[in-house]
Amino acid sequence: MLTACSGSPQSPPAGGLTTDTDSRSLPDAQGRLELLSRYLRSKSAITDAEYIIHYRDNSGGSIPGPSDWDIRAVLQVADDGSAWHAGWEPCPAAAGAAPGGQDAVPAWARALLDRRPQWHSLRSSPSCFRDPRHYASTVIIYADEHLVAYGSSSELATVEPR
Repeated sequence: MLTACSGSPQSPPAGGLTTDTDSRSLPDAQGRLELLSRYLRSKSAITDAEYIIHYRDNSGGSIPGPSDWDIRAVLQVADDGSAWHAGWEPCPAAAGAAPGGQDAVPAWARALLDRRPQWHSLRSSPSCFRDPRHYASTVIIYADEHLVAYGSSSELATVEPR
């Protein structure tokens, strides 16, 4: 779960959490996972990830305030990903979309999936879930491939109304 929505980060780096990071800028899986752990609380073991993190730590300064974030990630997990949507509700179907179809996958998730050749031909249909407490948090699960596409933003305007 995103730490901005669920508590304190595990280990904030010196100088705050502000970052604009694309996982492609990091040399290996260990580096990608170490940075990701500062912004995302894992609900299961993650073996690798592709992500883009935009995070503004607004806790300092003369008038501290809530932080702003936009985190988009595809996580290779060690299990079927069900822990990532425990307590969440299915996403509302888009008009004209086939349930579980690829048209239910947002463009940001498709772009991250396109980064890895092994993620291009997925067997399982995507299942979408949304956090009922924070509608700007979404997961798309590919159970057979052990993939979780996770998106969360502090900007509620980016999410379609209920």
